[in-house]
Amino acid sequence: MFERNSRGVTLTTAGELYVRHARSVLVDLERVQTEIDDLKGLRRGHVRIRTIDGIVAGPLSDAVSSFKKSHPGVTFQLNSTGTELVTKAVRDGEADIGIAYHPTPDTGVSIAMRIADPLLLIVAPTHPLASRAAVDFTEALDFPLALPEPTFGIRKLINALCQSERIALKPELETNSIEALRGFARSGAGVSMLHYLSISRDVELGLVVAIPFRNIALQQSWVEICTQEGRQLPIAAERFMDHLRQIFSRSSPKPPSAIAKAGPSRP
Repeated sequence: MFERNSRGVTLTTAGELYVRHARSVLVDLERVQTEIDDLKGLRRGHVRIRTIDGIVAGPLSDAVSSFKKSHPGVTFQLNSTGTELVTKAVRDGEADIGIAYHPTPDTGVSIAMRIADPLLLIVAPTHPLASRAAVDFTEALDFPLALPEPTFGIRKLINALCQSERIALKPELETNSIEALRGFARSGAGVSMLHYLSISRDVELGLVVAIPFRNIALQQSWVEICTQEGRQLPIAAERFMDHLRQIFSRSSPKPPSAIAKAGPSRP
């Protein structure tokens, strides 16, 4: 490493290589320490979210927006898809956080939060059913019906009821777009079936009326926030998860009596 000469001690060629390596290691160590400090203060970070379409325009957008105000250096990747693909992405490590409606239990996925969110009949304010306090599922079938495609948790819930009751479904519109379902109901062209978190803003603005179903099977549904089982989330994702819990707690669906427009019940 060293050699002696008349001027004292100097580095050998091997010694110079070692010094350059040591300096590089120290620089890398300093960089890593800075990155750790940044993460602790959330000056940077990345959160990958996979969710269903109906959640994006509601409390999730509010959660991302408010979190970014406090932590502008954190970036997000947000993709919407069907319920089955949400849980698959979480299980396979392709997403840090998944949000799905009435998902099928998955052994590789842990539930961080569950929010009761019954299925509702969505109609225009001028629709013949708009004044009803509650309806039976079969009553909705008397009108043109728009439903999500089979990969959605909403459709799985409806299909399970139809199978048990031996009801044949013939939707006029089948789509993977929650906005298309909302638009179908708003236009008065027919009815749709959605959970409250996906339609709350339209209800609050008076664009549609959300009517509870009398069918118990349609009342027992929920939105789940989930993560990969046994995985320690990155710091940014963990902090956002805490923030998400607060936002969703404030956005929990109102009691059915407060959702439906006041009016006489079916005899």
